[in-house]
Amino acid sequence: MTPTEKAENALNARIAQIQTVLRETKSETAQRLLFQSLVVCIGIGESLTDYVKAIGQYAQGRHGELKQEHTTLTAKHAELLKSGNELLERLKTDPRDRVVLKEIEATQQSMAAIQKNLRRGANALQREVAPSIAMIDKLALTIRKVAEADQLDALKRATKMVVENARELYQSHPTLPAKDLIDAASWEKSALSEIDQATDFQEAYARTGYQTMIALEVMTLAVSSAPPQTAEEVIGRANDAVGTRLKTITSRFTSG
Repeated sequence: MTPTEKAENALNARIAQIQTVLRETKSETAQRLLFQSLVVCIGIGESLTDYVKAIGQYAQGRHGELKQEHTTLTAKHAELLKSGNELLERLKTDPRDRVVLKEIEATQQSMAAIQKNLRRGANALQREVAPSIAMIDKLALTIRKVAEADQLDALKRATKMVVENARELYQSHPTLPAKDLIDAASWEKSALSEIDQATDFQEAYARTGYQTMIALEVMTLAVSSAPPQTAEEVIGRANDAVGTRLKTITSRFTSG
């Protein structure tokens, strides 16, 4: 079983557990907090799926760009090769023609540069997607920890892990505009403070789940076609995305 499958199983088990308790609970306050936990668990699973999808879409888009670049460079290389052959024919008439010799040297240098760029392009996609792909298993482990947490300390450890996951991706993803868009220390302090302010474990769990969803959205943004340019944009867009997702999930239960 893969780490992702283990995470999905743990989330499903938690969802089933919450649903069982929810059916037996009479307190409206307890029901509300349990429902919040249920919604964030569903949201976490969907967010992880979307993160994986985003990596695939990013890779597909970059592959198309690199393919076009490869075609352009290959055509240019062919033109230089033709030009080089013509220069060699001219050199046969006067092997000491300095102008022709310089042109041949310049052509050889241009062809070597294109060959180097072609090799670099072939490895570029692998380098670009490697950090986000490597993060999938780490995220899955973190999500499993969230799903299985049954004590406040476990929730706090899982929160620290998911914030670190986001920070690590933003530090390692090569195409982001900056590496310091995630203030992990401030985020972690704020998230743990919110958990501490919860009135009971179920509320603390819902708040942990919310932070997990925020982190997943933040990481999905990193591999989007239009990644955020500033720290403010990262948090703003992630909050908006999580808010929309939670409303969508909630509507499934309340409609009809």
